[in-house]
Formats: sequence, structure tokens, C-alpha cells
Amino acid sequence: MKCGDAASARIMDKLWQGTLPADEPVKTWGGLGSGLACDGCDAVITSSDPEHDVEMPDGRTLRFHVACAGLWRVLKQAMPTS
Repeated sequence: MKCGDAASARIMDKLWQGTLPADEPVKTWGGLGSGLACDGCDAVITSSDPEHDVEMPDGRTLRFHVACAGLWRVLKQAMPTS
């Protein structure tokens, strides 16, 4: 999966809408794709793709392509603090 401008725009939209959190995860891990959709770009993370998982403070687990996880980490830092 190549995450580019479309994924970046999708992740930023989700951050602004609040559907992706901007806070820090409490736990991170990785492995092979689960076949579930990426919480960043919405494309399926296939079993041949590496997957980056994060557990959020509210207990929710988010799944990302590795590139989408990097975009999320960078873009959430650009969000204004409330």
C-alpha cells in the first residue's frame, strides 16, 4: 500500500472530524495485516502488508498501514490544541 496525497487528506479530514484521535496511544505493536480496513485510508490491510496497531486511552484499537500510521503521527501533531 502506498499512502500518498489521498491518504494524507483522508487522515487529516478524520482528525478534523474527530473520528481519528489526536492523543497519544498507550500501546503500539505490529504484525502482518489482519484483512481489516486501515483506520487512516480505509483500504484493506492485506495479509501480505505489515500492519501497525495502536491502543488508545479509551481502549479503542486502531489499525494502520505502516505509511498511514506515520502520516497519522505527523498530522496529529499539526492539529491545534484545545
